[in-house]
Amino acid sequence: MEKSEQFWTILFAMLLLSSFVALPVIREQRWYKKLLFYYFPKYLVPLTPGLKPINVYYKALTPEERKRFEWRVYYFITSTEISFRQFKTTQLINYNAARYLIASCASQISLFLSEDCYDAFHKIIIYPDKYYSPITGQYHKGETNPGAGYIVLSWNSLNSGFANNADGINLLMHELAHALWLENKMFDYEIFEAEALEAYEVMAAVTKANMQTSGEEHFFRRYALTNDEEFFAVAVENFFERPVQFSAALPDLYTTMVNLFKQDPIKLYASRA
Repeated sequence: MEKSEQFWTILFAMLLLSSFVALPVIREQRWYKKLLFYYFPKYLVPLTPGLKPINVYYKALTPEERKRFEWRVYYFITSTEISFRQFKTTQLINYNAARYLIASCASQISLFLSEDCYDAFHKIIIYPDKYYSPITGQYHKGETNPGAGYIVLSWNSLNSGFANNADGINLLMHELAHALWLENKMFDYEIFEAEALEAYEVMAAVTKANMQTSGEEHFFRRYALTNDEEFFAVAVENFFERPVQFSAALPDLYTTMVNLFKQDPIKLYASRA
């Protein structure tokens, strides 16, 4: 074998070997998963056979928006470790359905935002009920930890958030809202457009001031006054869970939320009615 031929043979062998080594890494890349999802879906492992998005939000989307929703759900599930801890074998839970619910909720909130949403949080841990946090020394229903990159949830509290769609309390949406807020503020992910975020923060400050000085019952629960981050999380819960009431009670703040998330749940549902 000539030296030139030997060189190319060795080079080809090295490239082939490197491709096998790099393949697992490539498979985890967003661009690779997206390519397969849109153009080669037959090569994808089904997430949950027979399980389809069934929430009202999904049904209100256009065919193009549904496809985008499905892609985001797929990517969220395949890139986020969702684990269940301390559950008894006697507790009958459809874990695949639970994962799909979490991914669907995350996709609903972020559907019209950057695909970078939630990238800083790679793990979601679910306990049967309130859990003890060694970090705070207290029992919690939910927690978003940007340093560790995980979200922790109480299964009972998560379920109760979807049992009542009229109270503006939804633990899953609340913690996912924390994740977006922290990504935008701490990690510079540019989740929200700067102008839209500034407009929201101005109206949020006005709303909080009114809540603090008014002795009357407010549309938002008092917990929203804890800090800016909690106020945002409560606003997100109400924006997606009871948008009509939100718009009627706080029209200016609602408008800033529409611009922030680039969607209007009221118009979305009305246009598909």
